[in-house]
Amino acid sequence: MRKYLFFVVFLIPLVLGSEEEEVSVKRGKPLVIEGTVSGSSDKVYLIHTSSSAPVRVQSEVIWPDNRQHPVVFMIRTENSVKSWRIPSKSSGNSSEYGGTLCRGSAVMKLIISTNSEDTQEFKVNVTIKDPEEIIIKPGQINSKPALISPTTQQLFQFNFTGQREDQFLLKVTSKQENPVCSLVSVQPLENCPEDLYDEEKDMRYGGSTVFQTMLKVTAIVILKKDYPKGVNIVILAKSSDSDCYLKTESHGVPLDRSMEVTISIEYLSEDPVLSTCAVLLFYLVIGLLGGGLSLFTYRTFGFEFDGKFRKQEVRLSHRVKSAVTKTKSKSISMSQLSEPAEEADEMRLNSVVSSRSISMNQFEYENHADANPDEIVESPEERDSKCISGDELNQQNTTTDGVKLKFKQPSKFFWQNPLPPPDQADAPTTGTQTTHNLLFNNVMRSRHPSENTETSGLKVKKIVTLDLTEILKKRANRKEVTVADMAVHYNKEYFPNFMRMRSELFLWLILLAGIYYTLPVFQLVYYYQETSIRSGDLDTCYYNYLCLYPWGPFADYGHVFSNVGYVISGLIFMAIVRKRSYKYDKLCSNPIFREEDLKMNHPKFTGVPETYGIFYALGAALTFEGVLSGCYHVCPTAVNFQFDTTFMYVISVLVFLKVYQFRHSDITQTAHLVFLVIGVALIVEVIGIFTSSEFFWIIFVTGYITFVIIFINQVYYNGTGPNLFQRVKSLLTGKCSESPTKVLYKKLVPTILILLVNIAMAVFFFYKRKPGVSRYILSIMMVNMVLYIIYYLSNKIYYRFRTNNWKPSEGLRILTCLYGVASLLFMAGAVFFFLKELKTSAGTPAESRNLNDSCYMLIFDNHDMWHFLSAAGLFYLFMFILTIEDYNMPQPRNTIPVF
Repeated sequence: MRKYLFFVVFLIPLVLGSEEEEVSVKRGKPLVIEGTVSGSSDKVYLIHTSSSAPVRVQSEVIWPDNRQHPVVFMIRTENSVKSWRIPSKSSGNSSEYGGTLCRGSAVMKLIISTNSEDTQEFKVNVTIKDPEEIIIKPGQINSKPALISPTTQQLFQFNFTGQREDQFLLKVTSKQENPVCSLVSVQPLENCPEDLYDEEKDMRYGGSTVFQTMLKVTAIVILKKDYPKGVNIVILAKSSDSDCYLKTESHGVPLDRSMEVTISIEYLSEDPVLSTCAVLLFYLVIGLLGGGLSLFTYRTFGFEFDGKFRKQEVRLSHRVKSAVTKTKSKSISMSQLSEPAEEADEMRLNSVVSSRSISMNQFEYENHADANPDEIVESPEERDSKCISGDELNQQNTTTDGVKLKFKQPSKFFWQNPLPPPDQADAPTTGTQTTHNLLFNNVMRSRHPSENTETSGLKVKKIVTLDLTEILKKRANRKEVTVADMAVHYNKEYFPNFMRMRSELFLWLILLAGIYYTLPVFQLVYYYQETSIRSGDLDTCYYNYLCLYPWGPFADYGHVFSNVGYVISGLIFMAIVRKRSYKYDKLCSNPIFREEDLKMNHPKFTGVPETYGIFYALGAALTFEGVLSGCYHVCPTAVNFQFDTTFMYVISVLVFLKVYQFRHSDITQTAHLVFLVIGVALIVEVIGIFTSSEFFWIIFVTGYITFVIIFINQVYYNGTGPNLFQRVKSLLTGKCSESPTKVLYKKLVPTILILLVNIAMAVFFFYKRKPGVSRYILSIMMVNMVLYIIYYLSNKIYYRFRTNNWKPSEGLRILTCLYGVASLLFMAGAVFFFLKELKTSAGTPAESRNLNDSCYMLIFDNHDMWHFLSAAGLFYLFMFILTIEDYNMPQPRNTIPVF
């Protein structure tokens, strides 16, 4: 196209027969050309210059009356042709145009023409510029100011000559209160002068050209490998603001659409490799310190960061030894025992003593403030040195082969009444029944099929049947229901599939969903990034361009890598859960602790049910959150924002579900149903990307409130109350299908508060109705998760600090409290960094860049700090939940209340 235009420049003077006028211009002495032109009289000037330095041309047409016939300007050098017209569609009412030729020549030809029959007066100012005026050097002190408008283009250059660094940041800023939508284009230096694109219609074209729209800030990374000779920087105000304003409104823009800008080149001084090594080294040191401290405290003091299994082992050893001793002391003559039985009892008694002696001294002087409020073991010397005072009347002492055990009264406040002795408080109420019968009292019956028929050849050992009516009846008594009533199915021997669906299956579904979700997501976002790089359209991805460090295959390496905190935290948490699971299995399978001796105090039947599937799933979800968040930051856009929030949904649901499962093991929803609900949320999220109609928001809010009511009904009635459809049917028919139940105000008040909070959120969402529901869905899940945790903790606190019949086992370990405080501190710091928005995909790319800011530390900005701190906050939240029921570990389940 430019070649054809070159011939046109020569043909016009020949056809019109215009005479050429020779003029000259020197550096420091601008050339001013004034004259008139009409359809029958064109002007041709031969401009002689003294060098090939850049040339600035400023033209003006004085009061053009006929805008249908603009004045056309063409200027030709030895290697290029440039043309423009006044007025033009892009210039609007402007009668001026200014541009820079990156390289002049000894002779330049200027041709001015028009088709208007009226005479048009023009003025042209030609100035030879010093090359240093358009060459930008690195450093803020070398920044250059410039004025741009749709008819005033600015050209600057940058080259790598004498520069040691290989990457720099081009930064263009404006302090104008009402910025004009502009366009910044970076082109290879070798494009000058033949293929320099400096008009709005073509600034996006050319090989290796990259461009951005701009309001107040724009930033482009310049790499030496992409532009070995340097770059041309072209800046021009656009003729319209349509490409830059969406979230905000354009108002107060100058009529001539001019704007003052400042152009600078800055060093990208940080090294992504060193930043990566620093972060990984930090996590390695923290991991080694944590592991070393855990090993040291366990070996030295018997203190565990992930539970209280060793103390439980010592406690059970005492119980077993006491049971064995009582058995030997029964009024049965030793001569009536067979020698093998006598030897077996003696060997077992010795093994119990040996087991206890290993850990005896490690618990003798443990601080009672953090001790389990059930039992404290003391040495004989310490016990003998104390006198029993009036405050110790409720303390009970036992002696087993000369070893004295002291059961201390747990710490209480002045308003609380003393508790009965532990043996009396925890004494079984079922006579001599076995542990299995204690657990499944009146709800389970078992029989051998061979008992009814002699010819039965079946090899089935046992058939189990449950009296579901009796189970539901007992659970419906919401005031007296215990964990034992809600954990009837918690027995892998009888109900392996039941527990698998509500525990282990969560991990497998997380892994499958994560793999199948991550692979196509990464392919998609990486394609977006590569398309942006190949096309040069830097408006595709919503980066923080002021803290952009490309490295390896990623254009924004810092934001991708900073998600490593989620991955490391998730993997470490899964390792901790595996360690705790191993300790629990080892404790339950210890041959010393027989169910015949411990009965209801056997670890299989004490504490809240120890299921680890959801804990594993939480660790895996945190890991995949890091992976998916990293994928999102490969090329952040409004469309793929859902990738960053998917596993946040999963984490919030699983945290709530795990806390709920502690005391509602049997009625916890199965894994496939939970993931079905999450899938529905994702479907709604996708629909919300493409529509924001009022009808959609009505359906969304209605479904939200309906779901909350069903959820509250489940919690209030412990899974035994009438469902929503039964309630509706009763209202429509006027018939009550069941007898009225007593209102439990202790659960009703928080239930109503939770419902009101959700209704308020629904009203707020409907009022705002902003496009995209990702943040709304995440808010719903996170708020309800927090509300339920608060509800759960408030009930534990109530049972721990009430006046009568208070339960020491409902207290929290000091370590658990420290986990909770650490989680709150880290999350508060994360929110502090998150609140300063550095980009937004809800607006245009230009609006998003207005929020960009420089790095906070190394190659990481505020959002990266959010990644690091929120990962730590979630990790400590998981640890808080993992250890929240440690004090209930030795408690029989029929003494643990349900709330």
